[in-house]
Amino acid sequence: MAVDAKLLAPKQVARNVDRYMGNFRAQRKWVVKVALIGLWLYPLLFLRPPFPKIEPRARRDFVEKRFVRDIAYGRVRIGRRLIQAMFRLSSQMAYLGYYSDPATFDSVGYKPFSKRPRYSDAVGSLPRPPRVTCVAPPDGDTISADAVVIGSGAAGAIAAYRLAEADRSVLVLERGRHVDPSDFSEDEVKQISDLYADGALQLSRDFSFQVLQGMCVGGSTVINNAVCFDLPDHVLRDWNGSRHEAGLDPARLARSFATVREWLRVRRPPSPHLQAGAEKFLEGARKLGLTEPPYSVDVVEANISDCPGSGYCNIGCPFGTKLSMLDKVLPEGQQRFGERLRILPECHAERIETTDGRAEAVAARLSDGRRLRVKANTVVVSAGAIASSWLLMQSKIARPRAGRSLCFNMASPITADFEEELDSFDGVQISHYLQAPRERGFVMETWFNPVVSQALNMPGWLDDHRRNMARFRHLTAGGVLVGTTTAARLRPALTGGVDIVYTPARKDVETLVDALKLLGRIYLAAGARRVMPSTFQFHAFGSDGELHQLDAYKRKGKRRYLSIGTGHPQGGNPIGGEPGKGVVDPSLRVHGFRNLFVCDASVFPSATTVNPQLTVMALADYAAPGIAATR
Repeated sequence: MAVDAKLLAPKQVARNVDRYMGNFRAQRKWVVKVALIGLWLYPLLFLRPPFPKIEPRARRDFVEKRFVRDIAYGRVRIGRRLIQAMFRLSSQMAYLGYYSDPATFDSVGYKPFSKRPRYSDAVGSLPRPPRVTCVAPPDGDTISADAVVIGSGAAGAIAAYRLAEADRSVLVLERGRHVDPSDFSEDEVKQISDLYADGALQLSRDFSFQVLQGMCVGGSTVINNAVCFDLPDHVLRDWNGSRHEAGLDPARLARSFATVREWLRVRRPPSPHLQAGAEKFLEGARKLGLTEPPYSVDVVEANISDCPGSGYCNIGCPFGTKLSMLDKVLPEGQQRFGERLRILPECHAERIETTDGRAEAVAARLSDGRRLRVKANTVVVSAGAIASSWLLMQSKIARPRAGRSLCFNMASPITADFEEELDSFDGVQISHYLQAPRERGFVMETWFNPVVSQALNMPGWLDDHRRNMARFRHLTAGGVLVGTTTAARLRPALTGGVDIVYTPARKDVETLVDALKLLGRIYLAAGARRVMPSTFQFHAFGSDGELHQLDAYKRKGKRRYLSIGTGHPQGGNPIGGEPGKGVVDPSLRVHGFRNLFVCDASVFPSATTVNPQLTVMALADYAAPGIAATR
């Protein structure tokens, strides 16, 4: 699909996809297999041979008619959502297998960082960062620890560090692998397979909403953009108000924000190498008067230092300049506290054993299939909004509230095409933001990716997709974030594991579409030839007057054709002053338990709209003294 066999043989594309599928362990692998089988068999419904048996030209015509046009124009009535997901997944596998191969890079003008002229000067003086040491799994089936922290990401690493600092002996259980940054590769497929939850295939039950999270030592901090925003004052007031009664001490929480900012060197700019496409965003915002109050436009703050601008934030920085938990907090903790901070990777916590209001042990499974029981005096759940909620549900803790109030910073991008070459892949991936007035309910951020990730997010199918990829050097992109107001929930999946059940609220989609129209106007004001939203039906708008066509996606029947997802899942185990309003109390202790805590984004009572990483880390620092004092 939309690949050039002259550059790369179809069999090689298939081998590249096989390599991706073989490198990660996930229950969602079956989704891709079913999608490909469905693609092969779908022509039988129209009395045609199976897809691989159709002559190539006729095969292309079939795809154009039965997938692109039939779905885009609503001609499919039964199973439309499944057919749409089948086509999207199958196409994305083709893009992944094709554009991950270096033989295709010259065709779009992409250069890996190591091939760029400034590479040697950019990395030559960088010091070797400290490294994490992990422990091997025990020979037996039971071990004991003073404090167990489940998860090694933004919250888990901070909590583990503070507990070790308080003379507690800590064992961190991490479901993902430990991949040392010295082993990070420029191969996007390998990095996605190694570092992302479900190999970036974590989808809602109806396949319409993608949730991206890290699953490795260091968690999502290894694969995010390190963007740091303080928790907006109005969000904290809402959390502490009568609706949630979170009971957070604003002054003490502010001190934790300041502490984390200094500790992780949160600064702006994140790098001296800001991608050129971001300048177009700034130019357009200025021309539209959006750089003045009540709007705010600036370079993002991030826990990044001495960044060479590789553009690899989302696939793992090999240089140690993104001060993730893998590069900063965990290795520094091990240097300071030695054996008091141990990390056991590839250990999946499956259930928490409890007796009379106490957490007694964590039942886990190792990567080789062996079961492991970890006895502990204190248990801290920091596995992220999805995994932490599911763990409590599997443990029959905090029923029925756990896993019922998830929220997200819902996101969708606009891609802009300019006459001049921008090489937006060269530089830090997210560099600027626009924050709208509170009542408008959105934030914008500039954005671009290396070639594979950008191909997976590129608007258009077949020839449109290929033509857009041929313009790769001329493109830039921005994304819109909207804090969702309708709660999602978790349910057991029919195939095992967890399903995310979520339908975006009409109001949230309307906010998103209005913001996308404004983002399109920003790029057009800066001189873009065209702007392209991420919709199933391909659109390329060349003037402000055409952007009103996006209003169609506000309608119920069209919303599913707007590509949305999130890298910021939140909620599921919200803070509440009493059991009827939340899962955890203001100290982040699970209601009804003496020694069980939840400490991550799952405790958020509502979505923040801004990037939540700094709030997650600050809350962990805030709660740590109370956790450390509990046995």
